Amino acid sequence: MATKRLQDDLPEGESVQLEDVDNEVEDTEDGGAILREKNDEDHATKLAHFANIVDEVDQDMLKTAISDLMEKIENDKEAREKRDKQYEEGLRRTGLGDDAPGGAQFTGANKVVHPMLVEACVDFSARFMKEVFPPNGPVKSKILGIRDKSKIQKAERKAEFMNWQTTEQMVEFRGELEQLSTQLPLGGGQYLKFMWNPLHRRPNSEFIAIDDVYLPFAATNFYTAERKTHVQYITKFEYGRRVKSGMYIDADLGVPDDPEFSKSTQANDKIEGRKDLSYNEDGLRTIYEVYTYLDFGDGPEPYILSIDKSTNMGLGLYRNWEPDDERQLELDWIVEFPFIPWRGAYPIGLTHMIGGLSGAATGALRALLDSAHIQNVPTLLKLKGGPGGQTLNVQPTEVVEMEGGALIDDVRKLAMPLPFNGPSPTLFQLLGFLVDAGKGVVQTSFEKLSDQNPNQPVGTTMALIEQGMVVFSSIHSRLHGSMARCFKILHRINSAYLTIEDIEAQSQGLEIDPSDFDGPMDVIPVSDPAIFSETQRFAQTQAIMQRASAMPQMYDARKVEEMFLRNMKVPVNEVLQPLPGSEDMDPVSENVAAAMGRPVYVLPSQDHMAHLMTHMPFLKSPLFGSNPAIIKTYLYPMATHLRDHILNYYLVEAHNAVDKAQTEELIAEEAEDQVKVILEVQKFIEQQLAGFAQELAQIDEAAQQFKPQPPMPPDKTMEVAQLNAQVQGQAMQQRMQVDQAKLQMDQQKMQSQQQLEQQKMQSQQQLETAKLSAQQQANFEKTQAEQLKQQAENERLAAELQARERMNTADNDTAKLLAAAEMATGEKVAYSTGTGINPNP
Repeated sequence: MATKRLQDDLPEGESVQLEDVDNEVEDTEDGGAILREKNDEDHATKLAHFANIVDEVDQDMLKTAISDLMEKIENDKEAREKRDKQYEEGLRRTGLGDDAPGGAQFTGANKVVHPMLVEACVDFSARFMKEVFPPNGPVKSKILGIRDKSKIQKAERKAEFMNWQTTEQMVEFRGELEQLSTQLPLGGGQYLKFMWNPLHRRPNSEFIAIDDVYLPFAATNFYTAERKTHVQYITKFEYGRRVKSGMYIDADLGVPDDPEFSKSTQANDKIEGRKDLSYNEDGLRTIYEVYTYLDFGDGPEPYILSIDKSTNMGLGLYRNWEPDDERQLELDWIVEFPFIPWRGAYPIGLTHMIGGLSGAATGALRALLDSAHIQNVPTLLKLKGGPGGQTLNVQPTEVVEMEGGALIDDVRKLAMPLPFNGPSPTLFQLLGFLVDAGKGVVQTSFEKLSDQNPNQPVGTTMALIEQGMVVFSSIHSRLHGSMARCFKILHRINSAYLTIEDIEAQSQGLEIDPSDFDGPMDVIPVSDPAIFSETQRFAQTQAIMQRASAMPQMYDARKVEEMFLRNMKVPVNEVLQPLPGSEDMDPVSENVAAAMGRPVYVLPSQDHMAHLMTHMPFLKSPLFGSNPAIIKTYLYPMATHLRDHILNYYLVEAHNAVDKAQTEELIAEEAEDQVKVILEVQKFIEQQLAGFAQELAQIDEAAQQFKPQPPMPPDKTMEVAQLNAQVQGQAMQQRMQVDQAKLQMDQQKMQSQQQLEQQKMQSQQQLETAKLSAQQQANFEKTQAEQLKQQAENERLAAELQARERMNTADNDTAKLLAAAEMATGEKVAYSTGTGINPNP
């Protein structure tokens, strides 16, 4: 750098006043000294502040606080019992533990479970992990405020280190996050905890199930709850490790009580196929880690207190605020991942939203399978009184003899099958409705997109995606915020505990310094809260590519192509050609490339003085640069190349001098001071390259004769003639095509008229035929009606004649009876009979 060279030019023996540095020098016994920088003091201060102080506080006040907390913790546990049962029911309804509730109880009843909940959990976990934890790491940089070179480099170093930290150093991080993602839809919320592991000298992450976190009944938010209790079940070995690391004090706690696991934990053990067959063989001990406010004489302050449940003894007490924070704000070590927030501190999940639908779908599916089973294996009624009775178990394809009574000659008289209905179509439709209703609550599919027009606008496609995924997108946005909280905690842990020795021993050469983590948080999750699927990402890329094609002057075509390749998961450097000038060539390679007529470029990061000192001898050499066979291709591009090296040398040295002067607080950030430094740099370069200026002018003058001549425009006469002939030929061909098309149209018109006439004649014939047929039908119907009328008249006359005959016969019989009565009595009867048909027989 120019500044360094200026300092090197100071006369020997001259005194220079150096800036005071706030360091501490500690003498050693061997006569040496240890220089402790201010950062080391800050690190030691932080370690002392976050140390275990359980033995340093007033023990009576500590015991009182523990007694009060243990009572409150039991109340918190009782207040969430129903919540624990809901989580247990959700785990059971998955059917993975073979104990899903519901269903018939007869022998052979089906126990199948509809996979609605499992499918939703697996689908959600896959989408979540793909977005928040890509293969290259979950962190990216983000600069807040004014962007400058130092800020950008610092943020990129931190992002690279934290990606290495979360993918390689913290070997458990991805596994813990995946466990959280699969359990999140069922429990409604889960937690991820971060801490510093003093034995491994690195951060640790731990998944905490929602049933192992107790919150007060009155709490409305996890982060603002006055008390948060993490229930830990640690083995005897783990307890010893924590004592060794200083996390817990070394106390004789005796034999621990049997741990009381939650109902959801027991349900999960069934799913995993685990069963504890021993009597607490691993020495499991229940530890309550309470994040709360305690008063030890200075007012309520945030602390982390670890309590052994069996003995009510405090094992660890830690301050939970930054040492330089006068407000003593509580620090976060546990991050909540909510699924669907609700009114209270506990969020809700699929168990609460579609647990009933899942149970109904399972019941409908079991009923369908049970009805099919019963129909295929019917139930029988057997006639009582058979010889001794018998029980038969008939297998398919088997022939079995059956005993019958003396008078029974047909087996159907002895046993009768009971009729059962088969699977109901209505029940099957109901099952489909339940499944659709359950999936509609958290829709995570793109089935509707297959029914859309593939040529529809990209904006319409993106709108359909966002509309179909509106529920999942809101969940994804919340979880993106939770991941940001995770990296904020990890950033704070690195700032408090990370040392240069840890980095050198583990980071595999990454350029990072513990002081990089002192200051603002400038890393964020790599996931995008507005993009939650590959379909949406590709739709967005397609829209950008369409706009770039429509307005190429406003877009960087290479960056658009790089965006497309990144979304395709294809490494950009493997398929795209390198950018011109992106390859950092050494000066020898540049000499050879220029002599062979290949382009050479100057990069700001090159050692420009070394390049100038290498190019000049080569250019003056009669064997190389001045050789007539080489000079015609080498001299002109090299003259331009030398000019670019001088300009970039000035640019880099001026910027570096200003940056260094500001960093060392030699100048203020005012323009006048910067100009003074730049002028000094310019003066130094002019003195350094004073003799080179005249040589460069001579080289440039000589290079002009080798300047490539612009190509002469070719003679266009023949091309114009050929173009005219081509145009005339095309015009003639077009006229022929028009005439032919006109002839075809006339022929088609004539054919259409003929077809129209023919259709008209056929229509007339059909009309006449239909008219004649209708007339014949009418005549037939008229004749038939007259015949029916005549037949009815004949039937009426015949009936009237029969009635008169019957009346006449009856009158005659009556007359005979009257005559006989007159003869018998000798009196005249005053009654007369009817006339009948023949009144005078």
